Amino acid sequence: MNLKEILKRAETGPLLDANDFLMKRVAANVMKLQKKYDVRWDGNTLLNLDDDMADRCWAAGKELLLTTGLYCANSRRVIEFAPEEVEHALRFAPRKVSMGQGKDAVKIRHRGVEDRRPPFIFSGPFNADTHESMFVKLNEAFAQERIIDCLFLPGYLKELDGQMIRPNSGLSSRAAVLYGQWSREAVRRAGRPGMPICGHSVMALNEIACTNEEWGLRQSDPRAMVFLSELQVDDVTLTRLTYYAAYGCPLYVAFTPLVGGYGGGPDGTAIVAVASFIAGAMLGVEICHLGPQHIKYKQQTNNHSLFLASLANQAVARNSHIIATTSHTTAGRPGSDQYPYEFAALELAVVPSGSNVSGPRPAEPLGYNNVSPLMARLFAEVAHAAAKLTRAQAAPIVEALYAKYKDKITFEEAPKGQPFEELYDVDSLTPTPAHQAVYDEVKAELIRLGVPLT
Repeated sequence: MNLKEILKRAETGPLLDANDFLMKRVAANVMKLQKKYDVRWDGNTLLNLDDDMADRCWAAGKELLLTTGLYCANSRRVIEFAPEEVEHALRFAPRKVSMGQGKDAVKIRHRGVEDRRPPFIFSGPFNADTHESMFVKLNEAFAQERIIDCLFLPGYLKELDGQMIRPNSGLSSRAAVLYGQWSREAVRRAGRPGMPICGHSVMALNEIACTNEEWGLRQSDPRAMVFLSELQVDDVTLTRLTYYAAYGCPLYVAFTPLVGGYGGGPDGTAIVAVASFIAGAMLGVEICHLGPQHIKYKQQTNNHSLFLASLANQAVARNSHIIATTSHTTAGRPGSDQYPYEFAALELAVVPSGSNVSGPRPAEPLGYNNVSPLMARLFAEVAHAAAKLTRAQAAPIVEALYAKYKDKITFEEAPKGQPFEELYDVDSLTPTPAHQAVYDEVKAELIRLGVPLT
């Protein structure tokens, strides 16, 4: 299956209304496949331990993609696939991908269930609203954390020189250029000039303007695109995909199947997630990012999302060599202890399930720069420690962590946190004593609960 055939089918496939696609193809088929393959959540489990259900979920997800297809939202056409095309794409999906340059070059790999190898760490501002005055400093503070493998989505510039940026304007192109220049400057200042930068500047097609081998995002930098929920693409994603495939960048696609949406509960949504992973492989994407989103809570560490993420990742890890990563968005914000307890719970659910990790970030940032490089360090440390645990060992720790925040997962109840400039000395780029104390206290508690941090 090649990209030109995908693009052709996006113009010539069956014509269908979006609501009909979601109701008659996605929702109806998920219900049938849940029953056919007996993919059911018991309402209590946070980390799936049932290998057979993971395999059934894989079979259901593959059949869902074959019966549903991938919907192009702009052309209103369905991109349909034949079984042999799916098998071919899965056969040739890469097991590892290189990124970055020189001494800073790294590889991300497919991980198996209970794989003892450390997961790959994508971390950075994660598309947080980032003020131009802090953009370089904030990204430098992330890049100086050597445990982070790839600087992740360096931030969203909403204004320049006091002027709000209008999408698709000349000013947005200028912002995209600066996004590339400032991101590259940040990793240079951190002493990692070849560090890969996963870029997605949230500026639609103008994002291409930040691509430059000398001062911007390079051929060796992964580029992120996003599916629409559920199993939908748009012209912007297909245009990015076409350009970056031709340019030779590693291709990274994110999707956020919605618990409580067209997939139903976490079990049905896990089937949608598996179908989304396979759809990524069909498009030639090399890194597939699961965002286990909840339609009500709008974050990814609730009990439904924990189970969904563990089951879907196990299905993919056991039955393919797709390179998977999982995003971690929380109700709590940086500066609070709830923030790391939430992302640690999800990491302990997905890393032993075969995933790499992307994050963390608050699901509802408050204002500019609402992220913490120190918490990114802890995020990476917990991910590495989680690889030393079996699922059975991790499961009770996930339950203990979930108990700490389960009553505060709405945005109104969750801690408000603080922005970067209140958590760090922005001249020395070191955490304040109070922020360091949160890190130390949470780390000690994680060790007490059984996380093998050193």
